[in-house]
Amino acid sequence: MASIICLVIAILSNIYFIALQIASPGTLAGTFFSFSSVWFWISVVCIILFIFRKHHFWKNLSRKVKNFVLVIVSAGAIISFINLMFITHPRLVTGSEKVKYVIVLGGGITKDAELTTSVKARILHAADYLKKHPEAIAVVTGGKGRFSPCPESDVLKPALCAHGIEENRVLAENMAKDTIQNFEYSAALLAEHQNVPVSEILSAPVTVITSDFHIARAERLASRMGFTDVYGTASKTPLLFVPTSYAREICSYIKLNLRILLTGKPQKIE
Repeated sequence: MASIICLVIAILSNIYFIALQIASPGTLAGTFFSFSSVWFWISVVCIILFIFRKHHFWKNLSRKVKNFVLVIVSAGAIISFINLMFITHPRLVTGSEKVKYVIVLGGGITKDAELTTSVKARILHAADYLKKHPEAIAVVTGGKGRFSPCPESDVLKPALCAHGIEENRVLAENMAKDTIQNFEYSAALLAEHQNVPVSEILSAPVTVITSDFHIARAERLASRMGFTDVYGTASKTPLLFVPTSYAREICSYIKLNLRILLTGKPQKIE
């Protein structure tokens, strides 16, 4: 029965990996180093276990090794579940009617410099929100990844304007490599554009727009970095990307908790 389960998991993981590549194509190197490759490696491990099922690896292990493996797996499952609860229960306030600034977080582009399906949903959500708040200024934020053809903001801004948002309302931040830098550089860009101190940006009503799987971490980071009047509103993640997006976000949320615990960072923007 265990070998059959391994085979089924291998087949499903490989099909899912292929579907992700078709839906959001990247370069060969980008695919290899992306989180989506996890599904391919899961299929490889399960196939190996299926092929060598007659060797009875688990039965031949000592009791201490078995107990150690079970403890590690159980602890990982419990930690992942706890973090998933935080991820799926964000504050999710849609924002003040007096919102002044909107920060639209990037989430990757394809090898052809096009938005991924999830980020297209963010842009559409951002356009709808900005139309309801015509006085707000938006920042689209995202730099050039290791395997990206250009900075993400170069694609985000025209995409947002194509949905009817005036170009002079959209600032493009093209240096950020992660969510922490998204907030840090966006605050600096808004301060420069408005000719005010960064502290004034941090105290103003700000709405953060991202995907539903990412919004809890985004709200937490924004508050931790000094935004005192921050709200979050999220777009829905397309069904195909739900498993990989939430699995990756669990890893990112655990990483953030460890970073805060061990280094106390990120801290308030100065």
